[in-house]
Amino acid sequence: MRSTLGTRLLMGLLTALSLLAAACGNDDDAAVPPPTAVDDGHDHDHSHDHDHDHTTLMEVDYEPVPTIELRTHLDPKSGVNLEVISTGFTLAPERASTEPVAGEGHFHIYVDGVKLRRLYANWAHVDLQEPGDYEIRVEMSANNHAPLAVNGVKLDDTAMVTIPGLNDGVDTVPDATIEVEVAEGKPVDGVQRFQIDTRDTVTIIVTGDTTDELHIHGYDLVVGFAPGQPGMITFEADIPGIFEAETHHHGDLVMELEVR
Repeated sequence: MRSTLGTRLLMGLLTALSLLAAACGNDDDAAVPPPTAVDDGHDHDHSHDHDHDHTTLMEVDYEPVPTIELRTHLDPKSGVNLEVISTGFTLAPERASTEPVAGEGHFHIYVDGVKLRRLYANWAHVDLQEPGDYEIRVEMSANNHAPLAVNGVKLDDTAMVTIPGLNDGVDTVPDATIEVEVAEGKPVDGVQRFQIDTRDTVTIIVTGDTTDELHIHGYDLVVGFAPGQPGMITFEADIPGIFEAETHHHGDLVMELEVR
């Protein structure tokens, strides 16, 4: 009896040790994440990137080919109002982030190369507080956010905006101050030629009854102005010659700058 009882106790102990070892081995296996779990996570991220692809161009292979034009209007209070004119394109905010459909989508706004936000309408306000020059670009995008393109060229438009008060870092008293008044894009006192010397610091102040921009050719400077909001720019006239200045939207000659 003792021998049989001892044998049973020994067998039971061996069985328990075997089960314990097996249990420990299973715990070790469970502690290691299955490789497929990690892979699935990456696949999900790639799928998300594909659905929200802002870099891969989507070629337009349908008619009519969409067009886009950006117009900027200085806001009388602050910043600039954007007017986006498009043809052959339907804004579909209700289908944003879904599969692309020919001829529909939305816009993306970029300021100085940095994406600001999506645009689901033809008008938008950009609140630019600091005086200075800004590059604003509006891009036409498909529902899945891919930029639309024709022959590899994006369907977008860019405008330079100058918030009044631009000083270009010149803190000295200008050598010459030029003031022009514009009515419906044309100079009130007619086209005049202003003469200054090379290396002079000149300040140009422009007022007008409409929202527009004065483009100074040669120096490639743009001065924005609006009703009740004169535009001003100060710069060093370091390029000799005769340069025309005209309104950007109206396209009329306003003045000539002769740098001697």
